[in-house]
Amino acid sequence: MKIKTLILGTTILFTVGSIATTGFAGSEHNHAQEKADHHQPGKDTHPGEHMGHMNDVLQKLKSELGDTYNQPVPAATKEQLTVGKKIFTQSCVACHGEGGKGDGPAAAAFKQKPADFTDPEHSKFYSDQGRMYIIKKGVTGTPMSSWEGVLNEKEIQSVHAYVRSLRTTKNKEEHGHDDHSH
Repeated sequence: MKIKTLILGTTILFTVGSIATTGFAGSEHNHAQEKADHHQPGKDTHPGEHMGHMNDVLQKLKSELGDTYNQPVPAATKEQLTVGKKIFTQSCVACHGEGGKGDGPAAAAFKQKPADFTDPEHSKFYSDQGRMYIIKKGVTGTPMSSWEGVLNEKEIQSVHAYVRSLRTTKNKEEHGHDDHSH
């Protein structure tokens, strides 16, 4: 019962937070029409403030994590993937959608679409350590809240492992990344 109340409260918080948030790009995002360097740090070729915001987050992550930012994360175990999928299904689907495309039911109320974990180029914009930090601490000014204190370190690593597993080569073509090099 406690977890259901927490999930409901989090979903409501995300929805209310996103309505109050300003300065984000629209949710339409056509990779096939963008320049080849659109996912490179420092390049702002996405509409509106999307890439500017991502670059701001990138700089904050590098500042907060220091040398740890680029530290590799070990390959996921079967147990991590199982646990991560369970937590993702219970806690992340409302915003990120069942398949991790950023199309969950709560996403409709957001000014900026939640991260699409299936887009291999977009989802690797931040390092794996950076992604785990985002899960743990959230992103200020967005509906992505902190899961620290809700999930323990092992659970955060499991969620990250599952999210990372959603990024596949097959999705590269779907997202228009075969049209240009990265």
